[in-house]
Amino acid sequence: MAATLYPPSLTIPLYAIFTALGLMLTCLRFWVRVSYSPRPHNGRNLYLDDLFIVLGLLVTCTCTGIQFHNAIDGASGEVVTGGHVSPEIAIVEHKVDFTMIVIEKLSFGAVKLSLLFFYRRLFGTFASFKRTNNVLIWLVALWTVSFFLADLLLCGAHPELLWALDQTLARDGCGDKGALLIAFAATSVVTDGAVLVLPLLYLRKLRLRHSEMVAVSVIFLLGGISTVAGVLRTIFLCVAYPLGRITFGWVAPPYTETPLILRVFNPTFFAMLEMLLGIWAANLPVISPLVFFRKVGV
Repeated sequence: MAATLYPPSLTIPLYAIFTALGLMLTCLRFWVRVSYSPRPHNGRNLYLDDLFIVLGLLVTCTCTGIQFHNAIDGASGEVVTGGHVSPEIAIVEHKVDFTMIVIEKLSFGAVKLSLLFFYRRLFGTFASFKRTNNVLIWLVALWTVSFFLADLLLCGAHPELLWALDQTLARDGCGDKGALLIAFAATSVVTDGAVLVLPLLYLRKLRLRHSEMVAVSVIFLLGGISTVAGVLRTIFLCVAYPLGRITFGWVAPPYTETPLILRVFNPTFFAMLEMLLGIWAANLPVISPLVFFRKVGV
């Protein structure tokens, strides 16, 4: 029943549109960078925040491609775990799902770092902000690398267990997949909150015009929606974990009713929504000259 709420006919067009908009906004970002004069003393058009947004976009596009593959192939989730596909397809799908889980960490981290490095140039004149921002940059970088490696090395020296046909081997020989998913989702929400709240404390000091404040509000609204998607994903995982639904080798028992909250929330959909809206929100501050028709140095 869960699949009927998020059929490919709904999710694939949404992913395609959201990804296309992310690509468009990123292209506009670089057009603004090369078309508007940078601050005279640095002489640069491109910065670290641009590098990280490109990394985030590339990973997010890859994740979108993975979702297209799953929809076209028609083999993912319970279809695979229930043994309704050939062994060859099941192995491919386990590898695809593993790839998605690992690389999505890079997208989440890259988008947060892009915003933080942008903030550093925007609010860098405030010493207290700079200190706090630098701490957050290091924390987010460590957070990203830690979860990336934790997922990559979940089965230690035997990653082949992750795509074995008998997933009980992975359950016995690997780490706790469900606990790791919950830990990442929950801490992602916390870091999102920190990244969103930090600049709010200093916005008034910039003395922005009313139109600029409206634009800033839109940016934070997108960031807030992305964070809400993260909260919903965390709720799903916390409910599913005690039921064993996100452990290796789980198979839906026959004639068992799926809890309502698990039918309503789809963790993959909300993870994609988080990444795509994050790309939008991270690009909007940089393309502000297109809205206000002014030259900026950030």
